[in-house]
Amino acid sequence: MSLDRSLLLVALLVFGIWACNVTSRTLNEETMLQKHQQWMARYGRQYKDDIEKETRFKIFKNNVAYVESFNDAGNRGYRLSVNEFADQTNEEFKAIRNGFKVPFGLVSARTTSFMYEDMLEFNHSGRVSVLAFENLQFPN
Repeated sequence: MSLDRSLLLVALLVFGIWACNVTSRTLNEETMLQKHQQWMARYGRQYKDDIEKETRFKIFKNNVAYVESFNDAGNRGYRLSVNEFADQTNEEFKAIRNGFKVPFGLVSARTTSFMYEDMLEFNHSGRVSVLAFENLQFPN
């Protein structure tokens, strides 16, 4: 009889732990969905359809988990945070950022005849004397 009770107690304990784990996962998923919604509102993110939204949510969830585990480790002198790139994979981020192209019209069209036109002549302003360069030796 005591063996049956012990087995029943162990079974109830295992079932209780499993039920708490399932509930915790469900709450965590709901919390993460709320975080994702808040993040989307903060950064003005909109997706073309539910499939893309689900895909981006999974990436977001993985990135948030990485940020939290990194910060929980506490073995660095800095912390990570969730930013506007949280729904991108590392590969997407690298492809977008490493291939940066300056948009047309962003570069100044101003041209000058001399490359250092706006530079000060320090010798005339008295900040650097000619004597400071007397002992300089240049390789041949």
